[in-house]
Amino acid sequence: MSYAKGLEGVIAGETAISNVEGDVGRLSYRGYDIMDLATLEYETVMWLLIFGELPDAEELGQLNSFLMQHGTLSKDEIDLISRLPASLHPMRMLQSMVPLLTLDRSLCFRDLSSEAVAGLQIIARMPTLIAISHQQDGPSFDTNAMYLANFLNMFTGTLNPDHLKVLQVAQILQMEHGFNAGTFTSHVVGSTLAPIDAVISAAIGALFGILHGGADQAALQDAQRVGNPENAERYIDQLFADKALLMGMGHREYRTVDPRASILKPMAEALCLGSNYENDYLTLAALEAAFNHKMKAKGKEVWANVEFYKGAVYEAIGIPQDYFTALFAMSRCVGWLAHFIECRSDSRIIRPKAQYIGAAPRALPKIVSN
Repeated sequence: MSYAKGLEGVIAGETAISNVEGDVGRLSYRGYDIMDLATLEYETVMWLLIFGELPDAEELGQLNSFLMQHGTLSKDEIDLISRLPASLHPMRMLQSMVPLLTLDRSLCFRDLSSEAVAGLQIIARMPTLIAISHQQDGPSFDTNAMYLANFLNMFTGTLNPDHLKVLQVAQILQMEHGFNAGTFTSHVVGSTLAPIDAVISAAIGALFGILHGGADQAALQDAQRVGNPENAERYIDQLFADKALLMGMGHREYRTVDPRASILKPMAEALCLGSNYENDYLTLAALEAAFNHKMKAKGKEVWANVEFYKGAVYEAIGIPQDYFTALFAMSRCVGWLAHFIECRSDSRIIRPKAQYIGAAPRALPKIVSN
């Protein structure tokens, strides 16, 4: 039996949710190209992933009404957040709080199972968890707003229409991406018939890693340590000498440019140039160019993935660095729910074999007693 470290190249399941075509640099959700989906409303793409088809106006209204109706936190839940250490990273807050949410499993929404409806309640509350963690005395929840607009107003204290458009695109781009580490974690936990809150909490833990969702924060921090574009080439030379990684560069799935990055990079440029964040963007661009130059000398081409410029985009619209990956989780939670629904239709516990490399069978030595 063959062995593939990190399960690279191993087909571990079937899905109709998204298709990552790494050789041609294409990503699609339910057959629709990400370039086209990025022009739609966020809630429209959410419906598409969960239900498999684009919604009509009535269906979109039903979804947003559900999200707004179930997006508030109880007094006890708010109290729990207030008792967490102020220094706790938002991703740890999310992973801790999701299993503690009071979910009503008697609710119905279309043909979803009770666990899937509970998952939709978690999606509804993710923005409020993040916003209250950021500023407990911020704007109140607006039941008449749309999902992302309500979040941005709660989190930043204002609703800038231009920033909302940017946030919408960024969140659509990271809503779903095949059998990535976080989603595969959700598959493993979900296959045991664990409840949806356990599934999502486990997936959040996987997403936190800097080799996965945490690369957005790490990439911007790398750029800020470099300081300015003029230092980029020297930094990359040292990086290669140390055989270290530049977070946000390259992707196991893509052999060409990550299509999501090709959308985010121009957004970052437009937002940052001429602003207080111009130096961060220019340093990121210089790091990418220097890294590409070194890789081409080795006969390879490696490009920025979606995480590399995302931090600059979020920073420019008022999202602090510690919250970058939490917003990723808020979006990817939709993909996790879609996979949960798909897997529960034909569930089988995930139990791969391990290739044993330890000692051969042997007898215990005689124990000499005094």
